[in-house]
Amino acid sequence: MTETGLELTNGLDVGDRLLVFCFGLLHDTRRENETVDPEHGLRAERFAHELVDGGGLVLDEGQLERLAGALRLHSDGLVSGDPVTGACWDADRLHLPRAGIEPDPARLSTTAALEPGALSRAAELRDEGAAHWETLVARIHAHGADAP
Repeated sequence: MTETGLELTNGLDVGDRLLVFCFGLLHDTRRENETVDPEHGLRAERFAHELVDGGGLVLDEGQLERLAGALRLHSDGLVSGDPVTGACWDADRLHLPRAGIEPDPARLSTTAALEPGALSRAAELRDEGAAHWETLVARIHAHGADAP
């Protein structure tokens, strides 16, 4: 899911891409089950604050608040005009077929997620398995509309 999120961030700056990376890693870390767990986003938000407070994650206050909001609300079915939050939520939604749920295009925030092939590309990435750390970090630092 993290790699899908980074693919949706072409053209965003490194700091914004870092937030999408963090979201991908943290959004379901506090999930208690794979079915109904409405508080898992709130628990993930708290975990992000704990990581920052403990020095394990270095974000400035503005970055933390953006990440915290994206984590807290990611399963509420909202859309966002903020490109970072939108990329986070869209990446998660493009991976819903793993749970037998077809994403609703009306719940996608970014034009990249609405492009033909976005859902199949997410499936390809899911089928390939988790990307290597080096690949993910390289995608954080990629810039411009032609970034991978």
